[in-house]
Amino acid sequence: MTVWDPSERIGYLLWQLSQAYAQRIEQALRPLGLTQAQYSALVRLTRDGTMSSAELARRCGVTAQSMGAALRDLVERGLVQRRAHPTHGKILEMSVTAAGVELALQGEGVLEPCEREALRAFLPEEQEQVREHLQRMLGTLNPRALGAAGPPDETHGA
Repeated sequence: MTVWDPSERIGYLLWQLSQAYAQRIEQALRPLGLTQAQYSALVRLTRDGTMSSAELARRCGVTAQSMGAALRDLVERGLVQRRAHPTHGKILEMSVTAAGVELALQGEGVLEPCEREALRAFLPEEQEQVREHLQRMLGTLNPRALGAAGPPDETHGA
């Protein structure tokens, strides 16, 4: 019996790629005092607007517990605000502050070299194709990560 070569499996390749890229992102964001989850939260709130922490966790591809920890620090730092949902009393909505938007923009700047490094293996005309293929895969596995609302949540995002 021959064991398959893990480098021929998409899951293995994506996991290895994710680990390598995540290390670079965390290192780049460290001087801004942000984790990857915190940065993702700021970006999603900036792009998509106010939402519950549960919906934010889904869009960022992290657990509700991880998002809760990320948001606690962002709220304490005045980068994100929590407020009660206007009609669903048990739901807290998250929104980004002006300082949070500014920090998200700074994050974009420090992450640009990471993206250039990751795409360096591809010709310029191939780089957009790589993005498109990755977006299609992600759209299949977690469309909310691309900002799509997805199916209605029966718990209203709680």
